[in-house]
Amino acid sequence: MTSGAAARMKGIRWERACAQFYDLATTRSTRPGIHDDGGDLDTGGQGLVIECKDHGQWRVQHWFEQTEAKCREGERPLLLLKRRQRTTADGLVVVRMGDLDIRYV
Repeated sequence: MTSGAAARMKGIRWERACAQFYDLATTRSTRPGIHDDGGDLDTGGQGLVIECKDHGQWRVQHWFEQTEAKCREGERPLLLLKRRQRTTADGLVVVRMGDLDIRYV
């Protein structure tokens, strides 16, 4: 397996782990050449565009801007970041401060 294929499989495993954790379906097409114009997880119309990232070097600002660009009117971007040597539940969530109402969390 080439390093590109290994990286794709690592990303796919993280997406599947996140989908299982939240009991959602994945939307990513694993077929070569298929354009990814939506989030990685199907939120069932909850107004979220979720991207799952499992990379050695984090590029949070870049990824968040890419996720924002995928949002349609009324949708909010959200990143799920994998932490090395940690469980899925220990992953990190990145949202815009304006999209999080902590008064009710």
